Amino acid sequence: MAVYQLTNDALTIAVKTAGAELCKVTGKDGTEYLWNADPAYWARFSPVLFPNVGNFNGKEFTYEGKTYPMGQHGFARDTEFDFVSQTEDTLTFVLNANDETKKKFPLDFALTISYTLKANQVIVGWNVKATGKKPLSFSIGAHPAF
Repeated sequence: MAVYQLTNDALTIAVKTAGAELCKVTGKDGTEYLWNADPAYWARFSPVLFPNVGNFNGKEFTYEGKTYPMGQHGFARDTEFDFVSQTEDTLTFVLNANDETKKKFPLDFALTISYTLKANQVIVGWNVKATGKKPLSFSIGAHPAF
């Protein structure tokens, strides 16, 4: 796992490749705006929920006659993303379907997540692309803690 950071005149953010999770939002005055992921209470900062938000009955779903295990909020938050690029104001990460993701979710996809600093804002962008021949059904969400 690597951590990438961006800073502008108002904010500093950090994002982990583990789950492409935003793990720091600090103001110029040192104020920390994001939860600290204290494991005594909740050990996450701002997980990405994909390919499902919520839970499936029995923690599994069936697709084309085959049953797949699927935990609450999917697997993206627990998967290592690839770092794509860093510009002056944006960090970009991608998760492509692979042998491990297909054990839980048999569809081909590319999930690209970007974090952009614009003045005193953090703008999060999600792009989900079907990379196979089958239609891609999914849900996506954020679970930031402040």
